[in-house]
Amino acid sequence: MANPMISEQWPRFVLPIIRKEWDQSMNAVASPLMSLLGVNSSTSSVEYSQGVGTFGLVPEYNSADAEGGPAAIQYDSFSPLFESTFTHKEYAKGVSIERKLVDDNRTGQIARKAQILGHSFGTTRAVHCSSILNNAFATVTGSDSVYLCSAAHNISENDANHVSNLGTTALSYAAVVATLLAGADLNDDRGYPMPSIYNVLYVPTALQAKAFEIVNAIGKPEGANNDANFLASQGLRVIVDPYLTDANNWFMIDSAQAAMHALWFNRVNPEITMDPSSDYNLVAKYRGYMRYSFGWDDFRWIYGHAVA
Repeated sequence: MANPMISEQWPRFVLPIIRKEWDQSMNAVASPLMSLLGVNSSTSSVEYSQGVGTFGLVPEYNSADAEGGPAAIQYDSFSPLFESTFTHKEYAKGVSIERKLVDDNRTGQIARKAQILGHSFGTTRAVHCSSILNNAFATVTGSDSVYLCSAAHNISENDANHVSNLGTTALSYAAVVATLLAGADLNDDRGYPMPSIYNVLYVPTALQAKAFEIVNAIGKPEGANNDANFLASQGLRVIVDPYLTDANNWFMIDSAQAAMHALWFNRVNPEITMDPSSDYNLVAKYRGYMRYSFGWDDFRWIYGHAVA
């Protein structure tokens, strides 16, 4: 005859079910922006990232001066840009499982609870990730004390001249072309060309059909002359983000620069375990936990349009 399940055993029996269902449900939810960010692990309570200026053009080097001696090498220094601080925050939520669900062989209900909790964790991460763009025009400022997309970015801490990555034009073929050119015309802190090559058109769900038409049309959209579609030759990728909260705002992103300057730090990856405060006789508690931070240390990876 089988031995009865004692109170110390049943919560551990349930844990693998909870962990599997929670993990699968959490990983099924994600912000598309996460695939473009520079995702890093962290071993500290806070991370710092400081941008640096450029060295300018490299001068010609002659192996000898006029007297036949060795020529001097020019040693340069860069201008400091702005330092960004990433302070990790904790997030936690739990689920309770009654012993009677185990006794009555109700594993479906147990799995359902775990799935809902996992979805909550995944959604939280997705909402936080996309909040970088939802707050691009208001609410959250960067290390240069302005919003991510702004016409008032200082070139550096030592240069108060402004650089803009902010537009207000509704999504259209002409607006996408103009934004591509605006990125291509950006300069570094010494005035030399440092273009942002926008290769991602990032839109909310309400603009997805229009975005695909603009990028993929054989002929030039919104015209009657059947001209060639310039954008079709630019390798633009359309990404649709269901977590964007404004139906009209849209963005263009340089994915290479985004990986360097739009950052996500995982201090503690999402995990779930038994809570030792459980009443193991009747109710077991399983708590999920994660700790991370996110943001940006430079604005040149993105150009945003806040459309009224």
